[in-house]
Amino acid sequence: MTAPAPNTTKTPPKPATTPAEPVHEIPHDLWTRLLEALALPADTTDPELVALAVEDAITAPTTGQQTAAAAGLTQVDPDTLAALRRDAEQGRAIAAAAVQRDRATLVAAAINRGSITPARRQHWLTVLAADPGMADTLASLPAGLVPVTGEIGHATESATEPAAWFHG
Repeated sequence: MTAPAPNTTKTPPKPATTPAEPVHEIPHDLWTRLLEALALPADTTDPELVALAVEDAITAPTTGQQTAAAAGLTQVDPDTLAALRRDAEQGRAIAAAAVQRDRATLVAAAINRGSITPARRQHWLTVLAADPGMADTLASLPAGLVPVTGEIGHATESATEPAAWFHG
């Protein structure tokens, strides 16, 4: 038994047809928005003109400002940027000095009320720099833990005259 002979006749390809009308209809409100976005007149009906406008919009080079604005950014010239950075650094330095001053004031108040000794001043400044939460601990120390009265005792003789027992 023999196999049937293969069909060697070729079917010619169908010619490509270009429809005169678009295959899909664009709703009127969408067409109007497209024309507005492309800055075309509202009575434009030529799809080829719209396609060219879209291509121009897509391939048009953009400036740095346009790109930055599209990303929600603002371009700044180098001198202004340097000034902003310098001012920010000064602001950080002022804020750090204010924090340091506040710590020193807190420690001085604790010394004055007798909560800590003057010898512990630097210790507490270091502690507060490492852990600002310790400010509450320092403030909660009761007054009078360290006696801090001005002068203790009294003298009946003038301090400018040498004492009688002093032989000089």
